[in-house]
Amino acid sequence: MPTVYTFSRSDAEIQQELLRVFSSGRGTAREQWTMQAELLVEPVGWDALWKLSKEFCKKFEVRFPCIAYITVTSVDFENLSACVDVLSVQHETVSLPENVVDVPLIELWPTMKQRELCINVATTAEFIDLLRFYYNDIWMPWDDADDKVLLPNTIEERMQLWSDMHNGTIPHCVARSITLLRNSAIDAHEKLKQLDSSLCEGDLANDDDSLLPPNYISLCAEMNARLDGLMSKWTLYENSLIREQYLVKARNKWQKNRSKKNVVALWQGGSIQEFSAMSQFLTAHVTSDYTLTLMTSAEEALALEPQELLVCSKEYEVPEVPLSQINVCSFNGATLKASDMRSCLLMLSEECRLRELTLHCADVNTVLVMRAGTLHIAGCTIRDDCNSSQCDFAQGIVAMSGAKILIEDTTFDNFYSGIVVHKGAQVELRNCTIRNCGVGIQMYSGSHVELNNTVISECTEQSIRCEVDSGHTTKQAEVEGLQVMSNCKIGSGNLQKEVLIVRQDSSIM
Repeated sequence: MPTVYTFSRSDAEIQQELLRVFSSGRGTAREQWTMQAELLVEPVGWDALWKLSKEFCKKFEVRFPCIAYITVTSVDFENLSACVDVLSVQHETVSLPENVVDVPLIELWPTMKQRELCINVATTAEFIDLLRFYYNDIWMPWDDADDKVLLPNTIEERMQLWSDMHNGTIPHCVARSITLLRNSAIDAHEKLKQLDSSLCEGDLANDDDSLLPPNYISLCAEMNARLDGLMSKWTLYENSLIREQYLVKARNKWQKNRSKKNVVALWQGGSIQEFSAMSQFLTAHVTSDYTLTLMTSAEEALALEPQELLVCSKEYEVPEVPLSQINVCSFNGATLKASDMRSCLLMLSEECRLRELTLHCADVNTVLVMRAGTLHIAGCTIRDDCNSSQCDFAQGIVAMSGAKILIEDTTFDNFYSGIVVHKGAQVELRNCTIRNCGVGIQMYSGSHVELNNTVISECTEQSIRCEVDSGHTTKQAEVEGLQVMSNCKIGSGNLQKEVLIVRQDSSIM
């Protein structure tokens, strides 16, 4: 894929540029951005990478994330969107329409090299980068309401809040609550848009309530009330004077929570017999020096930052929040899934444990990403049930630099890459099975993989694939950092065939 424009600006520089956009103090946020777009964005003929949103991926039935190389055929300044022609897609197995309309500008990254030499998109790229920051990081749904005028001082307050959340001024648990609050407001706004869109698609008469979709009026009222409530809560954080007073209370509550050893049991309810069996399990499992809390919401449970999360229902959806220093296990087995389309199910760091769980790849591209730290996985099943060609690039576990992972008695099933091990990461497998994958284990130079009593079978491309620098003289099946015990069964058993070494130019790896 071509190189795109990138920008490195300080918070102060971003704030000054945003203040220039909103200097007029007239009109909604969208109207003020439209005026700037008409001045700065090339109207036609420029090339870009399109990072498809979750909505477009769902519409075209492709797995998120997905990237396409496109050219812009026209720009709709009022809606801050573009019509594009798709030139190519990152993954060969993915098919997109040749022409797509109403692609938001914030999903486009202009490329430095343009096929049309007369096109200069540097200014366009800089504008879109600022627009993307605003809508991705500080925009709130009520900014575009018809009667809302977004003033410069609101931008200043939002930027200060954003900076405080990212420089450590606001405690992590409070910052996470702010992020979840914003996500809830955006979610309510999206549901209202979907309700309006279903009404338009039905071509219904405005004066005939009998033709409205079932529960339309009550659902709209519910979402509007929810949005109003969230907006009120947001003022606790957006106004700096109120925020400081609120943070004093939040810090005290956080310190009080941190002084406890918290265990949270997640349960969605059930019969008295199920409750009795669960109670016996919890009594045996949780010692007296821990504080046990029973909750139904995974989002609220994780906000407590528990040392251990016990999943007591058969299936749970987990929110998109990074986790660290946590043990997650189940009572009688449980399946964890994503609550919405996103890049990964679990993002972990520091010291974590996962035990007796099924981790499902539904709606995500990668089940688990482990950043720097240690992770112990035992007795788990990690799988992707998708059988269509669009799912061929799903990944089980990705170990980033600094990650040290021990995996025991665990099965990986039906991924494009079962395990991906980056430079500086260590992965050890004991008594594990990797099956029905494209590549069982993908490893890179500088990584370490140890296999003990492990089976890799039915991989359509390669059992183990290792990318090394082009200067390496490593022989086939003799990969530095790869240790395969004699009690393993790797494909046909012939490591000369089952281990593929691919030499790459280190400058492009």
